[in-house]
Amino acid sequence: MKTIDVVAALIEREGKLLLARRDASSDQAGLWEFPGGKVEAGESQPDALVRELHEEMNITAQVAGFVATSELRQPERLIRLHGWRVSGFTGTISLQCHSEFCWVAPEKVRSYELAPADIPLIDAYLRAYQ
Repeated sequence: MKTIDVVAALIEREGKLLLARRDASSDQAGLWEFPGGKVEAGESQPDALVRELHEEMNITAQVAGFVATSELRQPERLIRLHGWRVSGFTGTISLQCHSEFCWVAPEKVRSYELAPADIPLIDAYLRAYQ
């Protein structure tokens, strides 16, 4: 089974976290997620996160620390999603592959229809930072 490593950003601002909705052309379209993407060969997870957030949202992130890893098994692959706190960013969010975004109090994130692999990340974040 193929394993794919993916990074996700738990972007913090004024006590809230950023959620982004996957657009209609995406796998799991319409679900909310912590933005990020695949880790390329030879790339560290924080470097991949900075690159992906620049590509997907046109921002430059300051990665603060590791939160947790979750796994999602699909018939043909295993996706390992590595969540990282992002304590700040520069630039103005410009969505490239999401239909919308919002800022949500951490304790309210689970009230959104989250992509399944993101659920353990918010649970770990709440245990560690709330």
